[in-house]
This record gives sequence, C-alpha cells and structure tokens, in this order.
Amino acid sequence: MKLRPVGIAAAVLMTASAALAQSAVAPEKVITFVQKAPAPKERVVVKEKVVVGQPLPDTVVVTPIPDETGYAYAIVNDERVIVEPSTRKVIQVIQ
Repeated sequence: MKLRPVGIAAAVLMTASAALAQSAVAPEKVITFVQKAPAPKERVVVKEKVVVGQPLPDTVVVTPIPDETGYAYAIVNDERVIVEPSTRKVIQVIQ
C-alpha cells in the first residue's frame, strides 16, 4: 500500500492536534481550588461517562470558580471535573 506524502503529513498533523487538545489543562490555581472544594452533600451520579471535550448533562450543577470566569467545576460520579461554563464542556478531569 502506497501512501502519498500529503496523506501522511495530514495523518500526523491530525494525531498531534488530538493529543494537544487532550493535554490542555486548566491553570494550577484552578486545579487547586477544585481539589479543595467541598463535595456536595448528596452524590451526583449520571449514566454517561464523564469525558474531556464532552458537555456535562443539564442535570449536573456546575459551580463557577471565583475570579476565574473561564472555569467552573462539578463533582460527578465521584470525579472532580473542570468545565467551560458557557458550553459545560469538560476541560479536565482531576485525578
């Protein structure tokens, strides 16, 4: 099977772009805030798997992070996640 150089370059670029998008992380200040934030009194559980790049269901309460307008967080399925408030997309899952 012969691959054209342009096809190979496109495949490499797409792979690198996907890896870069997945490695984007929130600032350390935001991560620390989310790690220390108190958990809700009642566990929040959803059927859907929490995935970076996907929005959280509307049933999940997203809490804004003070002084960081571009970030919010939620604790879902016992995972702390940082989300983009306007789209509810998961930016990072805190391990």
